[in-house]
Amino acid sequence: MTTTPSRRLPLLRRAAVGLGLLALLGTASVTGGAAAASEPAATPTSTAVTTTGSTASSSTAAAVTVPRPAHTVVVVLENKDRSSVIGNAGAPYLNALAARGASMTRSYGVTHPSQPNYIALFSGGQQGVTTNGCRDLGARANLGSQLRAAGLSFTGYAESMPRAGYTGCSAAGGDYQRKHNPWVDFSNLPASVNRPFSDFPTDFTTLPTVAFVTPDMCSDMHNCSVATGDAWMRKHLDAYATWARTHDSLLVVTFDENEGGTVNQIATLLVGQQVRPGLYTEKTTHYGLLRTLEDAYRLAPLGLAADAAPLRTIWTTSPRPVSARLTNGGFESGLAHWVGSGATLASTRYRHGGARSARAGRTTATTGDSVLSQTLTVPAGRDRLSVWWKGRCSDRATKAWASVVVRRNTSGKTSTLLPRTCVRTGSWRKVSVAVTAGHSYTVRLVNHDDGVAATPNRTYFDDVTLS
Repeated sequence: MTTTPSRRLPLLRRAAVGLGLLALLGTASVTGGAAAASEPAATPTSTAVTTTGSTASSSTAAAVTVPRPAHTVVVVLENKDRSSVIGNAGAPYLNALAARGASMTRSYGVTHPSQPNYIALFSGGQQGVTTNGCRDLGARANLGSQLRAAGLSFTGYAESMPRAGYTGCSAAGGDYQRKHNPWVDFSNLPASVNRPFSDFPTDFTTLPTVAFVTPDMCSDMHNCSVATGDAWMRKHLDAYATWARTHDSLLVVTFDENEGGTVNQIATLLVGQQVRPGLYTEKTTHYGLLRTLEDAYRLAPLGLAADAAPLRTIWTTSPRPVSARLTNGGFESGLAHWVGSGATLASTRYRHGGARSARAGRTTATTGDSVLSQTLTVPAGRDRLSVWWKGRCSDRATKAWASVVVRRNTSGKTSTLLPRTCVRTGSWRKVSVAVTAGHSYTVRLVNHDDGVAATPNRTYFDDVTLS
């Protein structure tokens, strides 16, 4: 359970936040220590070794202000790992949308099950909610009440809800569930802001300042397939996504939680006129997204959002990232210059060359993706990127796998060097792809495990090279 945030902020910081003048830090880099002499049997889940836009301060950080969109629409989908959506041929629209906007590679839900994630995103805390049962949370502060107090507007749109102002726990044969509709729980929001999705305007200039959209239990992928939810998004939100890119507006698409387990990595996409398309390694959660919205509209951050970093590097007003060549591809400096999520470490147990390799996953079971990634610009005279990998998979490829994916950031094209593969033993293997000098690429080294204790999965990677 999430701990209760401190209620005491330094007076100067509280005043600055309240006025919306708190300077936001820019890119920060944190370099991890050297690898252990030998690989332990089990290692705690690692945070990123190198992070972009982390909460850490940096003497070289540039001040960045989150731009203020004319309109923001936030869509929350259900219960999918990031890897079940991004790169999935069954979600062509969401993957196309990711290429048109900012795709966050390190975005996470804050808990399980569904309802406390929605409440956290909307109010900065779980408010003591740990289940999916209907709750009345009284007049506690929330994003909707903040916007209205500031003279701005908020509306929540829920698909299959029978009528405006409906407060029942479910409807439409269970397709509508109040647990996915957090604005109903707060008594300081009027019934008029709680509307069925059929009221979502086709004239987008009439949208409120911020709108939340929750599809029903089929359209949000909870009870139906990824393909069903993907088609729903194309049908109902593509027109707004296109409009937002030329009308100073923003679309945020995220998930409440993943499919289970401790990693809780989810897909989060942002598309808009002031969003710079690309893959971004800033770590964020529902609290970070709430902080981003509050900073955009100059609102004081609520609860745990006060301790979260807003998204900083994705905006057209942010300094462009400095192009960098591939660094530490052999992991001889541990995981320095690599961004890690899930369980990752530098290993001396198996190595293709040199003294170290990188391990994604553990010798004991994990749930979800463990990923190492690095964004680089290909120098002149280089046209091929290669990765060596060694599998130690105890399962089937439908449940656990290794994967290597390279995205050409300048075009959005993704190449899968290593499709989802489960190999129990064997020698080191090499995969490679053609690349173009002068272009930016992001390489992702992925290990997926389904969390079953009897069948742990881990993958070793080494000697990532450009030739």
